[in-house]
Amino acid sequence: MPKKRRRRWIWWAVLAVVVVAVAAIVIQMFTSSGTAQTYTTATVEKTTLNVTVSGTGNGVVSEATEVQPSITGTVKSLSVKLGDTVTKGDLLFKIVNPDLDAAVTRARNSLTQAKQQYSNAKASVLQAENTLHRAQHPSAVGTATPVVDSGAVAVAKQQLASAKLGRTAAAGSITSAETALSQAEDDADARTVTAPVSGVITVLNAQNGQSLSGNSSSSSGSSAASAGSSSNSAVEISNLSTLYAQVSINEIDLVNVKVGQPAAVTFDALSDVVESGTVNSIAPTGISSSGVVTYNVSISLTHPDARLRPTMSCTAVITTAAHPDALVVPSAAVRSDTATQGKYVLVGDTTTGAITQVDVKTGVVVGTQTEILSGLTAGQTVLIGGTSSTTTGTGGTRAGGGGLGILFGRG
Repeated sequence: MPKKRRRRWIWWAVLAVVVVAVAAIVIQMFTSSGTAQTYTTATVEKTTLNVTVSGTGNGVVSEATEVQPSITGTVKSLSVKLGDTVTKGDLLFKIVNPDLDAAVTRARNSLTQAKQQYSNAKASVLQAENTLHRAQHPSAVGTATPVVDSGAVAVAKQQLASAKLGRTAAAGSITSAETALSQAEDDADARTVTAPVSGVITVLNAQNGQSLSGNSSSSSGSSAASAGSSSNSAVEISNLSTLYAQVSINEIDLVNVKVGQPAAVTFDALSDVVESGTVNSIAPTGISSSGVVTYNVSISLTHPDARLRPTMSCTAVITTAAHPDALVVPSAAVRSDTATQGKYVLVGDTTTGAITQVDVKTGVVVGTQTEILSGLTAGQTVLIGGTSSTTTGTGGTRAGGGGLGILFGRG
């Protein structure tokens, strides 16, 4: 083979090797990145990020007055029903007990007797005083000088002392009789039961025909209506303007809860009601149940809805911290670098299709959003899903997709 021709053949062979090598590199890089990926995009936004904790519980009133007659008898003339609004002094019901009238009569008779005994005791004292005076100042008989009988004086003094003790005892009997009469009259008057305060009837255990045993009631008919309270009183009147939410907060979340923090409270029974409120108090001790420890947190409501009732189920969301002007991205956009243990996101250029891997510093995570403390600016586009480069570095930006870039689309 001629020398010149042989050199041309060698040059083409070298060129073929180079082409094959380049093709191999391109294929290798394409293969390492996998097939082209389609990403969902999201925009870096600036917003106020609220950190919250939540708990469930019930509505509670701080002003609830139990009405429980201390006398025995039978309920009649029940004038209210559950949920009624009453004013102080309104009739609730009456109690039938004729024995109370007899008790008043007996008490009055006892007082009359005590007064008569006191009158007699006073007369005895006066008589004893006169006797003592005569003993101390005897009358003269004829022209003889009167002689004081010391023995008679001593006896007269003892009689006077005894009479005074009797008068004191009689006065005490009057006081006791007056107290007994007052109690008997109060008991008789208590047969008319009126509202001691204004408010709403939230418990009603009293029923017509029901026997009252004094400080407790026993039903002789159908079960009494109530508003879900465990109170055994005949009637309970609540001031609904003092209604607040009491919720249970897990001990892990409690460390971030402070008095004065704002809260939003919803009630299961009233889906259209969202009450604003403030943390008012935190229980000093917790409640352990099935290995879970919770604490009762009371939340005062700014303007309680008139339809709210005690024991209604509620859910409170307490804002424990607010991050104004926070940069946020979907948490799904934040990726972990297994080599550096750092966090990064993929930032896409919607015009060129280029993808850049950007290291970020993250803050709080709220729901599905993550706060970005550094690395991004508002308005940038971040990518969610797909695959990412395993290329590592010390910070800043890095090209993704094995150096060739990856196509992405809108989700």
